[in-house]
Amino acid sequence: MKMLVLLMSIMSSSLFMTMKHPLSMGFMLVTQTTLSCLMNGMNTYSYWFSYILFITFIGGMMVLFIYMSSIASNEKFKFSMKLMTMMMLLLMLMMLIINIDSNMIIKSINSETLSFMNSKNNNKEISSIMKMFNLPSMIISMMMIMYLLFTMISTVKITNIKEGPLRMKN
Repeated sequence: MKMLVLLMSIMSSSLFMTMKHPLSMGFMLVTQTTLSCLMNGMNTYSYWFSYILFITFIGGMMVLFIYMSSIASNEKFKFSMKLMTMMMLLLMLMMLIINIDSNMIIKSINSETLSFMNSKNNNKEISSIMKMFNLPSMIISMMMIMYLLFTMISTVKITNIKEGPLRMKN
């Protein structure tokens, strides 16, 4: 299942580069958000963090959707055959890779790996939260926290309180 979500994520990110219309780009971003939240939920065995992440991303996407629909409201949406054939080829390639991968996994499982996996299942809840804050993913979490803090501080400094839509009327 993780391989399927990962391949779909790769396919949607490669299709994102060919999109030209803002609404199709927004749809690809929503698809990519959903797939990344699914991957995060499968890796941590708890979907609470992915749910919060999804709600946050969708809130940002709604703001982007309103902004882009006001800018490009009269633009026509056209399907290109080149994009459709590329999408079909990627879908067939993805199905082929998943079929080959599942056959290889079934042949490689033996009794030792099954007993190891059963002993690991008892500690899933404890280890799922630790994955987010251990060394490899801790760096990504800290970088996201610093980026969000820097973005918040810079937007507060850029905006002028006396000018703009939030000013008080006399």
